[in-house]
Amino acid sequence: MTSLRTRLTGTVLTVGGIATAAALLVPGTASADPTDMVAPLLNSDCTFTQVDAALHDKNPQLASMLDANPQQKAMLQQKFDQPVEQRRAELQQYAQEHPDEAQRAQNDPRADGLKQTMQEVADSCHSY
Repeated sequence: MTSLRTRLTGTVLTVGGIATAAALLVPGTASADPTDMVAPLLNSDCTFTQVDAALHDKNPQLASMLDANPQQKAMLQQKFDQPVEQRRAELQQYAQEHPDEAQRAQNDPRADGLKQTMQEVADSCHSY
């Protein structure tokens, strides 16, 4: 389970250029556009420092997973140093080149939760 979660988080962060994600960051309806899950942060003009602080506040567990993967965190920071348009273009290119990874992330039952977390982080990151 932890391995799957770590792999999914890595995929989402890579797919998002985010590593949002986040990394950054994992919740299940598939959407037609692979950027839907990460759009809130993909389109954010917050700095990585702001996003990281908001993530630690809104989802400490996900933030600690990102902290435990310094290479992915560094990659995510590099993506946030890029203009929004460049991040968006790179995500589209990645999704086209890796459709299975994008679909796997979208179909994960935790995808809706991650999308919600990304929205909360994007909505609050300017406060940090």
